[in-house]
Amino acid sequence: MQQPWFIIDFDSTFTQVEAMEELAAISLKNDPEKEAIIEQIKHLTDLAMDGKMPFNKSLKARIALLSAKKYHLNMLVNKLRKKVSPSFARNKEFFKKYQGRVLIVSGGFKEFIAPVVKSFFIDEDCIYANTFIYDKKNNIIGSDEENPLAQEGGKVKLLKQLKLKGQVIAIGDGYTDYQMRESGMAEQFFAFTENIARERVLAKADYIAPSLDEILYKMKLPMALSYPKSRINAVLLGKETFATEPYFKLEGYNVIKRETLTNKALADLKNASIIVSSLKQEITDLNNFPKLISLAVWGNNNQQFNANIAQQMAVPIFSSPYANTRSVVELGLGFMFQLSRQTNTELRGKKIGIIGYGNAGSLMGVLAQNLGMDLLYFDEKDRAPLGNAIACKSVNDLLKKSNYMVLLQSKNAGTILAEKELKQMQPNACLINLSYDDSVEVQAALKLVQQKKLFGFAMDFQQEENYLKLKPNSQIIATLNQRNNTLETQQNIASFTSEKIIQYINTGNISRSLNFPDIQLPALQGSHRFIHIHKNKPGLLAKINAILAKHKINITGQYLKTNETLGYVITDVSKKYDNEVINELKKIEATIKFRVIY
Repeated sequence: MQQPWFIIDFDSTFTQVEAMEELAAISLKNDPEKEAIIEQIKHLTDLAMDGKMPFNKSLKARIALLSAKKYHLNMLVNKLRKKVSPSFARNKEFFKKYQGRVLIVSGGFKEFIAPVVKSFFIDEDCIYANTFIYDKKNNIIGSDEENPLAQEGGKVKLLKQLKLKGQVIAIGDGYTDYQMRESGMAEQFFAFTENIARERVLAKADYIAPSLDEILYKMKLPMALSYPKSRINAVLLGKETFATEPYFKLEGYNVIKRETLTNKALADLKNASIIVSSLKQEITDLNNFPKLISLAVWGNNNQQFNANIAQQMAVPIFSSPYANTRSVVELGLGFMFQLSRQTNTELRGKKIGIIGYGNAGSLMGVLAQNLGMDLLYFDEKDRAPLGNAIACKSVNDLLKKSNYMVLLQSKNAGTILAEKELKQMQPNACLINLSYDDSVEVQAALKLVQQKKLFGFAMDFQQEENYLKLKPNSQIIATLNQRNNTLETQQNIASFTSEKIIQYINTGNISRSLNFPDIQLPALQGSHRFIHIHKNKPGLLAKINAILAKHKINITGQYLKTNETLGYVITDVSKKYDNEVINELKKIEATIKFRVIY
């Protein structure tokens, strides 16, 4: 069967930018009117690409505005090489395989196109574009108007001249690319939207292609990725989660944002590959979302998804428990400063006791010591002291000695301060709870403050109903979910969460997951990666390896991690394997999910 012809546009398709605009930015570098002129060039480009202005008129007007010289083209080429569209850059193997069948047909100029596409196995005789005309001082003054690509309907005229035999596929972002399909010179037109989407062009397209991967996937052609990233829908629930949008869009995912869990949002979830939620209500019926790859909760709110159901679906849930460490600590210090002013004393020389000497607790201790405080701490785990910190053998010992008692323990810690424990504190001491609502018997703490057996109480509540019951005064301070309420914390959560999800999808790495075995993998190099997720039963690894051995698969690396429920096997194999091996691996008893990364 004869291979198809691929007619590919250059500006805003092969590259992320319009080359004429980039050339203007170079040639007009010191011109005070630079920005205004570039805007004029952009406007003229858009008019032509939307089919609202004859191409030849647009081209003439843009060249007249350039004030460019021949030597500027070398600078432009260097810039354009760094601006190749990501999906083109990663699919060089496609261009190599279809060498001679990929034609660049552009209203741009061969002088800067040829050097950029050369490394993609596209020779000069496969490039059809305009050429510049120069004066004696090498100023660019025009283009060869005899070239059909300098004329209105130029791409159609060119294809008529070429008389290509066989299937012709047109790929581009402009109306001039659609005209090849409209005229019958191309059988299909893919509107390429990785860099820009023009509404008039989208309405005319046979297919909308957010990336070259999508085109190759649609046509069942060799591609660099296992699956087009544009088909991965990331649904962001809650305003806070919108901060992840730039990370997911940069990766090429389709991002959908919903502030609340409306019926429309629920409909979106049915096609979601990724869900990130900061909403308080639990997202139920995960089994109705068959395309799920990964879930994420915002911060350390672990109540939004059923971890067991997600585990049964082989869907990891990620959280970012340490992204708010600095924010929590600074909130606690703020409470301490407020309460110390009510006692008319300074923090220096006072004893701070910390229950929970993890990330937040140890940072709180370091900062408190820098303020001149003495640090005591208690943790159920054996944690090394920082600075001059002293570990106490019991909570009771810590309570008796501390002027400021701060709770920073994790959710699973067993320490609960009820009235019996709180009575051991000094009458001039202050209690600060930055842990969970049920870590302290709140009514007991309030009673002791009222009886002057405890000086002050401050708490950042997580549950609104608990917060509303309190009546703050100078000795009682209450906030609601302020521990995450800093710009830096939100940015940290967004970065951490998106990174973990992207790593899992791209490499299979699982760390900081709430329901999966924790595993860190080396980078995938020159291999395919088989990911086999199964119920944790004895002998599964042996069955996997028996199938690989049967098919004479060359294993370059293998990793296994389990928890009480799941087994997670990662096998890196050489690129040559029979597809039948995939079917056999999927049929192993107790298999939940299998996927290939390459």
